[in-house]
Amino acid sequence: MDEFLKIVNAKIITPQRIIKEGTVLIKNGLIESVGNKNVEVESAIEIDAAGLYLSPGFIDLHIHGGGGADFMDGTEEAFLTIAETHARYGSTALYPTTLTSERKDLLETLETFERANKKNTNGARLMGMHLEGPYFAMNQRGAQDPRYIRNPDPVEYKEIIEASSCVKRWSSAPSWKEP
Repeated sequence: MDEFLKIVNAKIITPQRIIKEGTVLIKNGLIESVGNKNVEVESAIEIDAAGLYLSPGFIDLHIHGGGGADFMDGTEEAFLTIAETHARYGSTALYPTTLTSERKDLLETLETFERANKKNTNGARLMGMHLEGPYFAMNQRGAQDPRYIRNPDPVEYKEIIEASSCVKRWSSAPSWKEP
C-alpha cells in the first residue's frame, strides 16, 4: 500500500521562485508533486508548515565533523554521529572530509567510512570521501598540520585509490617547479 505525506501551507523554495502557501506531496518517500494546489489524498499524513520555508536538502561538499565528532576520530560512531547531526539541521548528503595525516591513518579512515556507510540509516547520506591533502605546498596548506604535508607520490596515491572506491573528491595544491 502506498504511503503519502503532504506538507501544506509552506513557502517552498524552488529554482525558479518561492511558492507561497505551497504543497508538497510525497509518495513512498519520493516527491510526487510540488505546487500551489492542495492535492487531496485521503490516506496522507498532513503537516501544516504554518507559512514557514521549505527547501531542498543541503549537500555539504567539505565537512570535517559535527555533534562533537570528527571524521578523523576513526570510529564508525563518529561517522554516524556526524551524519545524524547534519541531517537534523538540513543537510541530506555529505562528503566526509579528511585532514592531512599519515598514510596508515588515511587508509583506516577509508575503511571506517565503508563500514559506517553500511550502517547509516538515520543520518545524511554519505556520498563518498573527500580527501584534503596531504599534497599541498606549504603556502597553500591552510589549517593542515605541516608535519603531514608532502609532495605527490604516485605509489602512495595509487595505493589509496586502489584501496577503496569511496574516494570521490581529492583536494590538493602541490608545489610546482618548472622543469
